[in-house]
Amino acid sequence: MPSTHVDDPAFGAVEVTVDPGTAQVTVRGRALPQVSIRRRPGIASDRRTPIGSRAAADLELLVDGEPVPVRPALAFVSRRSRRVDVRYRSHDYRFYPTTGTRSVLARDGQPIGDLHVPAGAGTRAHWPAGSGVTGAEAALAYALAAAFGIGSPGPVKSAIGAGAISPPF
Repeated sequence: MPSTHVDDPAFGAVEVTVDPGTAQVTVRGRALPQVSIRRRPGIASDRRTPIGSRAAADLELLVDGEPVPVRPALAFVSRRSRRVDVRYRSHDYRFYPTTGTRSVLARDGQPIGDLHVPAGAGTRAHWPAGSGVTGAEAALAYALAAAFGIGSPGPVKSAIGAGAISPPF
């Protein structure tokens, strides 16, 4: 299982493990609860999405062992169609692309951080001062990024078949 370590500016070392054999992503760190998302066994990969499916019924998300509903949009041409919605502990989260190399995590409609992939520099996180981002939220962002990719090429490139950037985890 390939693992990557990310130096998060607020939470320190984060380990992101991607297991293609079980179609599972696991995120852990000293200051983070474990978050995992997997494609259920027996579900064939769509080969367009890093986790292999954008159907909610095909996916299982756990935050610190607690099952959490995840609802990815179908990922058509627009960036908006590549959003992923999660309901966790009375908050609504949305992970969505804003540029070709950047995606934002919002809590109850308010952006609380973003992940981006600068050219050749690995995945970077930014949690604005005052956002109050928690370790669980940061771990959720990393898991969604690894499972669904970061960014979106926009309508023109999407129309010709380009997709989200799989983060270098």
